[in-house]
Amino acid sequence: MADDLSFDILAASLRQDTSDILTFLEVLAKKLEAAIPLQTTVDRRGGLFSKTKSVHAIRIQAGEWLYILTQDHGRIDAQRVKMVRGIALKTESGSLSQWIEWVSQELLKLASESSDVRTGLERFLLS
Repeated sequence: MADDLSFDILAASLRQDTSDILTFLEVLAKKLEAAIPLQTTVDRRGGLFSKTKSVHAIRIQAGEWLYILTQDHGRIDAQRVKMVRGIALKTESGSLSQWIEWVSQELLKLASESSDVRTGLERFLLS
């Protein structure tokens, strides 16, 4: 598996099924939380009397970039923010596909630097 971790495989895995965006976000959030828990934060929200909470935002901190995917009533907002010492210097918006490409590239960089991240991403691809 070590030689098989590539951008194309990771990006395809992240894109698996985006037709039902709420289900896609829930599956993606769970996979990312399990694979790279130190880099991933998931915000879930529900109604006042709701027993279940749906994914509102996924944040991945990777290097100097913070990748944010936000969902509001089925509308997706994808951003990456360049952070230096906790200060946002630059914010870029993109599509869901662009966000997946950004995150895939960044996670591959992290995987090349950290065996824990690499192992987590390998688990992500196998799940």
